[in-house]
Amino acid sequence: MRRGILAITAAFAVGALGACADASADGDELVVSGSSTVYPITQTVARESGIDVDMAAEGTTDGFERFCSGQSHINNASEAIPGAGQPTDYVQMCADNGVEYIELPIALDALSVVRHIDNDFATTLTLDELREAWAPDSDVTTWSDLRPAWPDEEIEFVGRPEGSGTFEYFTHQVTGEVGAIREDYRTSDDMVELAGWVADDVDSLGFMGAGNYLEADEEVRDVITTVAVDGVEPSLRNAQDGTYEPLTRPLFIYVSTAALEEHDDAEEFVEYYLEHVYDILPRVYFYRLPAEAHDLVRDRFDQRTTGSMLGGDPYQDVDIVEALSAG
Repeated sequence: MRRGILAITAAFAVGALGACADASADGDELVVSGSSTVYPITQTVARESGIDVDMAAEGTTDGFERFCSGQSHINNASEAIPGAGQPTDYVQMCADNGVEYIELPIALDALSVVRHIDNDFATTLTLDELREAWAPDSDVTTWSDLRPAWPDEEIEFVGRPEGSGTFEYFTHQVTGEVGAIREDYRTSDDMVELAGWVADDVDSLGFMGAGNYLEADEEVRDVITTVAVDGVEPSLRNAQDGTYEPLTRPLFIYVSTAALEEHDDAEEFVEYYLEHVYDILPRVYFYRLPAEAHDLVRDRFDQRTTGSMLGGDPYQDVDIVEALSAG
């Protein structure tokens, strides 16, 4: 992305992302679990709605563990709920525990490969080069291992850990297998920390959601930029028209139907979310779904349509408008 984009104000950043990890859905506050990627969107909704929310940012799949066990009311998710054939079948876990949910797409994200702004050579990498760099058996340790003309400097690999939907999506799409990745890289669910690592090392190479590093202070954001994948930047246009494949993905919230019936604030919170998220997204630098998709999401909530549109496969190539229209 252009360096100027990174100067966007990130006033939404609040608190420690890992707080409230042991919250229970039996208390008075609305409990939200899940994705660190989606966290700033939902946190902004919570702040501007004035509704008290007890929210953790422990990662999508760790959040599904809580949500499908009835320990949270809403789960932020940077991938669709995994079902049969995935490492953990959360669709079945929710069913086994009697947790009925409404799946609501709320945004698009271009999962981004990031670098230090002073790295002026690795401006674009092929998907094959990313696979070579991040594979579990990778022999890549320096830039020159990727391209001989590049510096013989050691790469500092950083990214998201297990339990993160971003981790699962990145590994599936880049290395070809969920969870398959080199072991010698630094991990964090704290987006500010992760962005700081990239800003501190000119030889860093990382992955995170398109908007997440904007939580960092301006001096950090100004020295981070993105790597084009096969020459394609993770821009809004490229995400919406499908050009930035295979790293464009929808972002979701999952809402427990029991919470809507039993918690005083749940329906008001989701109503506010769906009414205002279209305007909030540019402010937290995530990408809007097509306008017709937002209308269909609202219909899905109003009609209390339950279950997953994607049948438990988070990685399928899907037109979100068509999926919503099909129910």
